[in-house]
Amino acid sequence: MTVNHSTLLDPLHDKALDGLEFARVAFKLFEDVYQLPDDGNTLRERRGDVKPLLEEVLPIARYTLAHYGHGQYMTIRWVRGSQPFDAKVETHGGRVDHGMWPAQGTLEVTTAQHPNEYLMRERLNSEGGAFGLDGLKRVKGPAGAKSVESVPTVHSHLETINAMAGLIVGSIQAKAAADYPSDTTLIVNVELNGLYLTEEWFQLTHLVREECPSHRFVEVFLCAGPGLYSTPL
Repeated sequence: MTVNHSTLLDPLHDKALDGLEFARVAFKLFEDVYQLPDDGNTLRERRGDVKPLLEEVLPIARYTLAHYGHGQYMTIRWVRGSQPFDAKVETHGGRVDHGMWPAQGTLEVTTAQHPNEYLMRERLNSEGGAFGLDGLKRVKGPAGAKSVESVPTVHSHLETINAMAGLIVGSIQAKAAADYPSDTTLIVNVELNGLYLTEEWFQLTHLVREECPSHRFVEVFLCAGPGLYSTPL
């Protein structure tokens, strides 16, 4: 099996799809990349359409599945490239008819991640393992060749969660400062800074709610990993 990085998302680009169909295609495209016989290198390199697949399309699919339901039937139109939104949403059904859900909306996706996340992916591709995000740095060898060095660091359980909460709040703050349409929902794609159990995810979202800056978004929706955790704020 091969994947064309430039055309991977053509089945979704600028097409108005029922929300469930959008999610089905998004997950199928992820599986196509995941099943490549390269030990996950393509997913970690995030070249071409693989990057927006992971950082835009899958979070939008997660948001859609969390909100699609009886009386609330959503159509998603995702657009590739640089524009002041990532997707447009149209919704019909009884909840819309009774004013309980908007008929139209705009989706904007942002990513909250450790600043060394890209070094972690590079290290995993080259060495197959690393101690952790904080202990990573790029170094130059005697012959001038560059590599990613990994050294162990120690953190408490709460320090790790607090650090992730700060990254999420910072991402929301940055987007809140921009001028988006009044019907915009912000989806935060959370690249977790470690392994999180359900209780730790609840702790994280509680901290983010407490520290969340004021904003004009219709909703802020957090999701982490392909199918791992999600929650509205």
